[in-house]
Amino acid sequence: MRKQLVTAAILTIAAFGLAGCGDQPVSNSGADAGVGGNASGRVFAPIDPNAVVFWDRQTMETADLMTQIAGEFNAGRQGLPLKVEYLGEYNDLYRKVSLSIQARELPGMAVSYESMTAEYAASGAAIALDDYVHDPEIGFAKEEFEDFFPSVIETNTFAQLGNKMYSFPLCKSVLMMYFNKAVLAKAGITEPPKTWDEFLDQCRQIKAKTGKHAYAISVDCSTVDGWIFSMGGQVTDGTRLLYDSPAAIKTFELLETLAKEGLAYQIQPGSYFDREDFAHDEVAFFFRSSSHKPYTQMLMAARPNDWGMAMIPQADPANPKTVLYGPNICIFKTTEEQQKVAWGFVKYFTSRDVGVRWALASGYVPIRKSAANHPDILKHWEQWPYNRAAFDCLQYAKAEPNLAGWQEVRALVERAESAVLSKMKSGKQAAQDLQAQATSALASR
Repeated sequence: MRKQLVTAAILTIAAFGLAGCGDQPVSNSGADAGVGGNASGRVFAPIDPNAVVFWDRQTMETADLMTQIAGEFNAGRQGLPLKVEYLGEYNDLYRKVSLSIQARELPGMAVSYESMTAEYAASGAAIALDDYVHDPEIGFAKEEFEDFFPSVIETNTFAQLGNKMYSFPLCKSVLMMYFNKAVLAKAGITEPPKTWDEFLDQCRQIKAKTGKHAYAISVDCSTVDGWIFSMGGQVTDGTRLLYDSPAAIKTFELLETLAKEGLAYQIQPGSYFDREDFAHDEVAFFFRSSSHKPYTQMLMAARPNDWGMAMIPQADPANPKTVLYGPNICIFKTTEEQQKVAWGFVKYFTSRDVGVRWALASGYVPIRKSAANHPDILKHWEQWPYNRAAFDCLQYAKAEPNLAGWQEVRALVERAESAVLSKMKSGKQAAQDLQAQATSALASR
């Protein structure tokens, strides 16, 4: 079991936050001029005039599949080829795009979280996709567009930027609770918890009967926000942040209890030690995106029936909520030819068949409703009882804010979580301090 020194963990979290928000895109409030247009006359040169470069962050098998899908897209058309380049983690990619914006030389497209896209769009570097989406020739027909789950479309529509779509959903996932049946059984537990009260009770029971920690914690803003949603809360009401709300305070106080009672421990930031300790029966729970399912399956390959995934615990199981996350595609304002090729790939990748193929290989959730009737999906759901768990949670998933400046807020949330886990702050104090700091950060934008 890899318990981390408090100081090292906090310093690493701080470094992560600085890397995430240290190189902000140049601010530019100009509105997008439409397909092929330039905001405020701003021009960005393509980094490769002979190819449409796609900056991605997939690794291992999913990187190979992305490259294969890009090759199939290229084989079916003429014109500039699409070229996939891998730049490391999202934080590395965000910093690279930010520096490229300042240099006025950009790839054709990149994977991007909403908080990243908001910065790119505010700088004038990203194009609004509405004209492409609804174009009668190269866009989606009405019934095809309505096949996408509303939540994945809404999260790519930016209220601060005229309610335009500055990105399009690519890979979506939901926060899930992974549970180890073997560890639960040793503690006399037969079913995973459905409420937060049950979760805490089970953590205490596991500690008392096995001597093990119950939960390996990966410090993460999206997980915190998902817990707040499941507590019946919000992180913003559209006018102010709500990290000092009762639901947020309950979330941080639960983390405080887990730390004080020795029921959980924080893993090294940026690592996947929670999955490894889970596979070695050192913990009963970890909370991660549904996209971690394939990697967990590999670790648990010898014991496929000893674990499962479920909706995260809820304050009110009759009204469940979890967090929606996962990257989108952002197309940059280079040349009209580059933009059209990039859009063509977006449309190709999000087609029903390709989307299902990607979901089955990656663990991401299909973003089209019609995927539920795809024969490959139906076959997959029959193979293991928990294979459809994430898809069933999608209808209850809420997106995080897509406000400009949210990258900085994410870092502040993670620092607040780390402060509670290291026992430097109480849950209530951390929530109140976070509210003040995050509000100040957004106000300074």
